[in-house]
Amino acid sequence: MMAKIRGRIPAVLAISPTMRCNYDCIGCYSRDRVYNNELTTEEFDSILTEAEQLGVSTVVITGGEPFIRPDTLNLMVKHKCLLFVTITNGLLISFESAKRISKSGNIVTLVSIEGFVSDTDFRRNEGAHKVTIRTFNYLRQAGAFFGFAATNTTINIENLASNEFVDQMVASGCAVGFFTEYVPCGPDPRFDWVLSELQRESFRERVLEIRNKKPIIIVQFPHDEYGKDNICSAAGRASLHINSQGDVEPCPFVSISCDNIRKGGLIVACKSSFLRAIRENPELLQRKDFACSLFEHFEEIKILSLQFNGNSKRKKNY
Repeated sequence: MMAKIRGRIPAVLAISPTMRCNYDCIGCYSRDRVYNNELTTEEFDSILTEAEQLGVSTVVITGGEPFIRPDTLNLMVKHKCLLFVTITNGLLISFESAKRISKSGNIVTLVSIEGFVSDTDFRRNEGAHKVTIRTFNYLRQAGAFFGFAATNTTINIENLASNEFVDQMVASGCAVGFFTEYVPCGPDPRFDWVLSELQRESFRERVLEIRNKKPIIIVQFPHDEYGKDNICSAAGRASLHINSQGDVEPCPFVSISCDNIRKGGLIVACKSSFLRAIRENPELLQRKDFACSLFEHFEEIKILSLQFNGNSKRKKNY
């Protein structure tokens, strides 16, 4: 039975079950996050149960590398009423786990790639591109629905926009591709990787062309999220983020929290006064220079959080 609450239930729930990772990628937003006191399997399971009861449709599993936790796949398979979109580097996916993913039928696996071999190995790890292609092969052979996840930066945008790259992804069996514009947060932000407005517009035109001409579903962030009105969907408007310690955050790029699901469960997140205050300040949801409006207004959101009790956890993102 679907539960009813006096709050805003997000259509999409993002969860980072761990911030640990077996890669050390340049410019990663999660590299300076807390690793200890992770959600237990029981707590993780409880969040997903509440999500089903509240009518959440989609759960994005991110991190860190989510498959570092062996319970991640087990819980996704268990909660059949939820559609999971999982972002992974693929290193820990075996052919056996690919078969489990395929059989479950409710998991879309996005494997990270930065373009060609040189692009991917430069940002991620030597051999990372080979791992991604191997993972694509496992998922294709298992009959899973999967795709790629790529971050657009000034150094790889031309390669990502090329027919050669897109054709390679289609040939690898990718049914979907997610492009995400780089956000300069984390311990070593690369502001020189931030796209110019001209590059944004040019790449958007290319995405629309790919959609018309290539046999692959393409999703582009932030454009497809913000829409023509340029309004962010995070802070509980249509999505929110729960980090590996249970803190309720506006989005994965903004590590500011005034609530924790360990004190009241997912309902606390949906009823968060802090997130509501962000939504009631529409200028915080409008982006200008960066791909994430909330990151762009980080200091204002940090000041806003001081008005609320609870965790009031704030961490500088750049």
